[in-house]
Amino acid sequence: MAAEDSAIIRQTRDQARQKLKSALDAACRADVDQADTGEFIRIEEMLSVATDAARAAVAVRQARPGSPADLAHPEHREIEDARGIRWLVFAVHPSATRGRVTIREHFRAGWLAFDSGVETRRLAPIPEGWERMTDPELVALCERAEAAPRRRKSEPNAPPPKLEN
Repeated sequence: MAAEDSAIIRQTRDQARQKLKSALDAACRADVDQADTGEFIRIEEMLSVATDAARAAVAVRQARPGSPADLAHPEHREIEDARGIRWLVFAVHPSATRGRVTIREHFRAGWLAFDSGVETRRLAPIPEGWERMTDPELVALCERAEAAPRRRKSEPNAPPPKLEN
């Protein structure tokens, strides 16, 4: 049983490291000098993924026998589709914040985001148990998800445009 626990810890640690690297790479690719509101939101989401992955890595290092089961279903996943495109998958739960753009009703309860670094897709509502789905099941959801609109670049001193979601 100890060898099995050790293998789970090692696998979970490796997954956490890979997610951390992937999320940080995605966030760092952004040109913050040219970023608009949508891009800043994407950066924030990627940094949140990185934070969760770092926490998972710390938890694995502190894990005791029997505790890796708590890490078996992470909040963020990475998958690869048939074309070899890697997607970071995570749930987005919007909060009601004053001054933010109105979210289309279909997405108000949240959505499952698929981000390749080049394209972002959304699927609403968030499928129950998505964290435990197999990679092929998540790839199928990614294929069904709708492409998120690209955000327009705004002028440096202009008020942000009303975003369509």
